[in-house]
Amino acid sequence: MPNLPPPPAHLNPGVPTAMIHFLVHPGMPEVQKYAQEQGWFASGFTVLSVPWLELHFTTDSWVTSHVLKSTDVPCPVINGWYYLPNVNTGQLVEFAVQAGISCRAPQDNSASRDQGSIWFNNDGANYTQIAR
Repeated sequence: MPNLPPPPAHLNPGVPTAMIHFLVHPGMPEVQKYAQEQGWFASGFTVLSVPWLELHFTTDSWVTSHVLKSTDVPCPVINGWYYLPNVNTGQLVEFAVQAGISCRAPQDNSASRDQGSIWFNNDGANYTQIAR
């Protein structure tokens, strides 16, 4: 059998080798502020949710970057833990998170009445963590 090259990175992101933690939830001040600015609370849409997340990260000062999406299968995000492929434990990870935010009224059974997204990026400086 001939040696075949590995599949392109976008088709085979790799087995998770390290993880970082950043929990996004509806009670965060940034999420609450976003909902207020959108006028959702004034419209009675007080039930907020976070239907999706994207982690944008690098380990080499943005020479290369990677994106993990909560919609990927299998999901690389569980309870705020991002399972990173091809990252070593102890490696510095610089990152930002984009989060989808949706709203609805308490008595409304729909998935959402309005939606948008916000960035968590440490006021443009990005976050850093040592991978576990």
